[in-house]
Amino acid sequence: MEQNEIQKVEGEVVAEGAELAPVKAEMEFRLINPTEGGFLKRIEWNRAELEAAVKAKVAQYEGVTYTDDTIQAAKADRAELNKLKAAIEDRRKIVKKVINEPYTVFEKELKGILALIDTPVGIIDTQIKDYENQKKEEKKEQIREAYSAAIGELEKVITFERLFDPRYLNATYSLPKAIADIQGKIEKVKTDLQTIDEMCSDYKTNAQDIYLKTLDLSKAMAEEKRLHDLKEKMEADKRAREEAERRRIEQEEARRQELARRQAEEAKRREAERQAAQERAAAQVPQAEPESDNGNTQAVNVFGTYDNGNGQNVPENALNNTGNTKSVPESAPDAPAKRYRATFWCEGTLEEIKALGAYMREHNIKYGKAGK
Repeated sequence: MEQNEIQKVEGEVVAEGAELAPVKAEMEFRLINPTEGGFLKRIEWNRAELEAAVKAKVAQYEGVTYTDDTIQAAKADRAELNKLKAAIEDRRKIVKKVINEPYTVFEKELKGILALIDTPVGIIDTQIKDYENQKKEEKKEQIREAYSAAIGELEKVITFERLFDPRYLNATYSLPKAIADIQGKIEKVKTDLQTIDEMCSDYKTNAQDIYLKTLDLSKAMAEEKRLHDLKEKMEADKRAREEAERRRIEQEEARRQELARRQAEEAKRREAERQAAQERAAAQVPQAEPESDNGNTQAVNVFGTYDNGNGQNVPENALNNTGNTKSVPESAPDAPAKRYRATFWCEGTLEEIKALGAYMREHNIKYGKAGK
């Protein structure tokens, strides 16, 4: 104790180092007036009289029914009853105030004395808290030292605060238990990271990042599986697209080959039709009438023979008006070329007929519909 600290010795208060003068320590709370047995036990009042009067009063309103003509009387009755109730309540409040008045004064006086005690209690409490906080800090530092000794290279990614539990500082949580707990956490972190390193492959780094953020191995493994499944799905989608493109190209090539085959068959068919048309035309010799000055006509076969007028076909170079076969002399250089008109029909594809028309136009051969 300090030099002047007060001591209590057998009911007396003395100061250390001072003369031991007897001082009566009046630390007992005693009632003087009233004594503990002299408190008011019961408030006596005219309960029976007032209760009978109120019952008689309210009995007047039992079963009463108001009408439109008596509504004003109903309001007056309500006001009278509320006035009676308010008067009784006012008296109750007065009684309460009178009875509580001595206690109010007593309570105020007693709290003044309690305040005297609160001052040293506050000072002592502050010192106790400072002491306890100092002990907690010392305990925390010892736990931190255990952390530093066990964490190793992981200190950069797993800080002390992430593993520290505030309950370690409770008085009921012993220091050895706290140290063992934080060492166990560190060992678990190392084991979990080793598990990730051994079990994860393509997305090991991603799994480690998730673990270091959450310290939850299941979440880290779930992230690795999610990324792995996503990769497989993307590769499967890519293979499906490539397969679809391959099938599309094959189908396109098949369509192209089929189109080429059909075009070849169509060309072959048209060629056969053209040759058949030529054969039919050769079998049916069309007649032509020469345009002559004397109006005589002579049938000409446009395929190389002509009718000599007697119903006989002879070579073109054997034609004469007398029926004798001789060479047809070429026209004199200054004489216009003789022209003939032939009426015939033809059969062929549209392209072949168009080609025939183009040929006749190119060689200035007049033509028109049959019969004109």
